[in-house]
Amino acid sequence: MFSKKSSAIEEGFICVLLVSMALLVFAEVIARFVFNVGFMWMEELTLTCGAWFVLFGMSYGVKVGAHIGVDAFVKSLPPAAKKITSITAVLVCLCYCAMFFYGSSIYLAKMYDVGLVMEDIHLPAFIVNSMDIDAAWDNFRIDVEDPLMPIWISQSILLFGFALLFYRFFQLLILIIQDKADGFKFADEAEESMHLIQEEPSQSNNSTVESSDTETITKEDK
Repeated sequence: MFSKKSSAIEEGFICVLLVSMALLVFAEVIARFVFNVGFMWMEELTLTCGAWFVLFGMSYGVKVGAHIGVDAFVKSLPPAAKKITSITAVLVCLCYCAMFFYGSSIYLAKMYDVGLVMEDIHLPAFIVNSMDIDAAWDNFRIDVEDPLMPIWISQSILLFGFALLFYRFFQLLILIIQDKADGFKFADEAEESMHLIQEEPSQSNNSTVESSDTETITKEDK
C-alpha cells in the first residue's frame, strides 16, 4: 500500500513538473513572438523546474528501470560473477551519490551563508507577510523588503535528489544480495520496438478476421 502511494506521489510530482515546464515555455513563446513582451522570471522558473525534474526523476528512473544501459557483457557472465559485478557496480553508484550529496551540502551551505538569491523569482506575498523581518533573514536568508527566492531553497533538490537516488541504489543492493534481483534494470528500446512490430501484424490479422466475419454475416442476412 505504501509503495503504491509513494509511486503515485512520485509520478504525480514528475507530471506536475513536466506540465509546468511545457506551459511556461508555451507562455513565454506566445508572449515574445505574439505580444513582443518578455518575462525573465519565466525563463528562470523553467530552468528551475527542469533541474527539479531531472534530479527528482533520476531516482524514479532507477526504480522503474527507465535508464538506458549496456549490459550485454554482464548478461554473458555466469551467475556468481554476474552477482559480484552487479554488487560492485551498485557500490560505485552509492559512492557517486555520496560524493555528490556531500558536495551539494557544501555548496548549499555556502549559498545559505552568503544569502544569494535568484534574479527574478519573488516569494509569494502571503508567505512574506507572515514572517518576522529578523527571523526571515536569520533562519531563511529572506529579505522581507525585497523577497527574492533564496538560491539554497530553489536548489535544495540537489540534496533531496541524490539522497533519494542513494536510497534507490541501496534498495537495489539489498535485492541483489538476497538474490531477488540480477542487477540493474534497464530500458531495452530494441526489445520494445520488436514488441511493437510483433503487435502490429497481430492487430492487422485481427482486423482482417473481423472484417471477413462481418462480410460473412452480411451475406447471410441477404
